[in-house]
Amino acid sequence: MTLFKKFTPAIIVTCLLTTVVFANQSETPRNDYKIQILDNCQVVKEYDMTSKQINAYLALKVEGEKMESLEVPINAIQVDLDSYSEQIEELTSLAIQETDQSLYIDKDYMKQQEQVVEKLNALMKEHQQDFDALGEQGKRIGLVANQFTESLKSTIGDVKGQQIHISSPDDQDNNYQCHNNIFKI
Repeated sequence: MTLFKKFTPAIIVTCLLTTVVFANQSETPRNDYKIQILDNCQVVKEYDMTSKQINAYLALKVEGEKMESLEVPINAIQVDLDSYSEQIEELTSLAIQETDQSLYIDKDYMKQQEQVVEKLNALMKEHQQDFDALGEQGKRIGLVANQFTESLKSTIGDVKGQQIHISSPDDQDNNYQCHNNIFKI
């Protein structure tokens, strides 16, 4: 028992030191997250991201993943939405015939068009909550994206005409889309 009493302060000090070391490590920039500035697809500058920037980046990724999950129900009805839209366009062009001297409206085609519009409206109404959720998530992504952008300004300043790429440990490869000369149109 006296042996335990002698080592108790040492154990506590060791635990505290370990906690401090791990806490300090989490506050220092992690070198596996980088900001790359590209000009004509060539890296011209590279910075290690700060913890604040990493946290903002990860928050943006989380919001993006939420958006992807909210898009699933919309993607499931996309074929129907496209089909109804195409039918409406086709029926409109058939219903309204115009020349330089006359305008002819075919009421049968107009009636068919109204029926397709009603189907489209019913589908939209059925999924209105999904569209509303997408809109709200879009607003959240916008706010988080602004926070991320603001966190980058202290490191990269006001970059114009160059592409910014974020390199992270979860990048599977360096095969990202480079927009060569897109700013020189």
